[in-house]
Parts: sequence; C-alpha cells; structure tokens
Amino acid sequence: MALTAAEMATERARDAARRRSLVSVSKPKPTPSLTPAQNAYGPSGVPSRADVQALQKRNFTRNQEALFGAPAPAPGGVRDIPAQEAPAPSQQPSAPRSLNWRDAAYNAQIAAVERALRDFETGATRRGERYGQDYMTSVRRLGYRPGEGFEAMPNLVEATQAAAEAQAAEETAPLVTPVSGAFDIEGQYDPYSTAAQGTRSMRDVFAGRGTLRSSDFARSFGEFQNRLNRQLEAMETSRGRFAEDLSQEIAAQRTGAQERREAAQREAMMRAAMAAAGGAGF
Repeated sequence: MALTAAEMATERARDAARRRSLVSVSKPKPTPSLTPAQNAYGPSGVPSRADVQALQKRNFTRNQEALFGAPAPAPGGVRDIPAQEAPAPSQQPSAPRSLNWRDAAYNAQIAAVERALRDFETGATRRGERYGQDYMTSVRRLGYRPGEGFEAMPNLVEATQAAAEAQAAEETAPLVTPVSGAFDIEGQYDPYSTAAQGTRSMRDVFAGRGTLRSSDFARSFGEFQNRLNRQLEAMETSRGRFAEDLSQEIAAQRTGAQERREAAQREAMMRAAMAAAGGAGF
C-alpha cells in the first residue's frame, strides 16, 4: 500500500534518529588524564603488594649487576638473596711517628755522664802509668832487667775493653803481660842494686873465709837468689792485683754510665710522651 507523503516524512525522520543514535554509541568516550601514580599503579594511585614485590625484585637485579658486573639470578629460584653493600676497603694503620725525645734536658744529662766517665778514665790511665813507672823503678833497684819492649802497665782503659770483648767470646785476655828478663847480679847496669850489692857482699865474706868455692857458698848464694825471686814474684802479684782492681773500677764506672744513659733516655721519652698526649687533648 502506498504511503502518503506525511507517512514517508515521518519514516525518514525515524531513520535519521536511528542513525544518530548508532553514531553516538559507536564513538569512544574521551579518557580522562591520569597522574604518574595512577598510570603506574592504577586509578587509585596506591601500589598493590604485587607492585611492591616487583619493584623490590627490579632493585635487587640492578644492585646485583652494579656489584658483580653480571646479571643477577632471576628471583624465585632456590631463595632470593637480599642485596648487600660492598664492604668498604679496610684502612691500613699508619706507622706511628717517632717521638723527638732528645730534648735539652736529655742532652745535658748525657753530656754530664760522658764528661764524668771521661774524667774517670783519664784519671785511671794516669794511675796506671804512675804504677807502671814505680814498678819499673822497683824491679831495677832489685837488680832485675826486664826484656826489651816490656810494658809494666798497659792502658787499662783499652785493656778493660779488650778483656770484656774476649770474655764475651769465651776467651781470655790477660790485663798485664808477665815480666821476663834476668837479674843483673854483677851490677853491669846498676852496681848499687840489691842483687849486685848482695852478690858482692856474699863473695867478700866467703872469700875472706877461704870458702868461696865451697858448698856453703853455693847454698847461701842459692838462698839469696831465691829471696830475690820471691821479691820479684811479690811485685808481680801486686802489679796484677792493681791492674785487676783498676780494671774493675773502670768497668763499674762504664756500667754505671750506661745505666745513667738509659735512665736519662727513659725520662726523656716519658716527657715527650706526656707532651704529645697533652697536645692531643688527653
């Protein structure tokens, strides 16, 4: 049945309305702009537990690669190892500075110790020289002539040092050399010596008796020579004892000087340490 003009106009209006509704339904609605937090964690902007775990795993991976230069093992294996900071290199302790403990007081003490020791050793050397001169005078008056190059009393300062070194090496070094020589009974060098005068007197006595070649003269002259030897031995004993006593005094002075040096050093180091501690605020 044919439509009237009014019905056809109405039908066209309905078709246009249906087309507009279809276009409005198919056109997408504009998306509202989101914040960075909403982009990362959803519309609420609050990270979920899964997001936090994923972020921790990513940080763990970056730390492992920064420390070891290689990709870290994927989480979820046997067990996840938490990231650890690399230990700082240990600082080597610096060598302590030596204290300058040789101050003016120490130098003055050491100078006094050395001066006292030097004065004593000089006096000891003079005492030894005088004793040696007196010894040579006594043996010559006795009528004994020591051998060439004989030294009655050496420098006991040097002899003491040599004896100490020999003792350290388990050796022996005598302080004095035993005397060697012979009696001048004929008075060739000193006619007024004990040996020369005694020999002449004894010969005169036995010659006056006419027994100069008798056994009595031989026995008496032998006893006279023995007395001379005993006197010489006594002089040698005294010389050796003098050398030992003086050497012991020298050694004792050196030991005391060394002890005073060490005491002065300890005091100086203590002063320096206290001064350093005070400067450091202790």
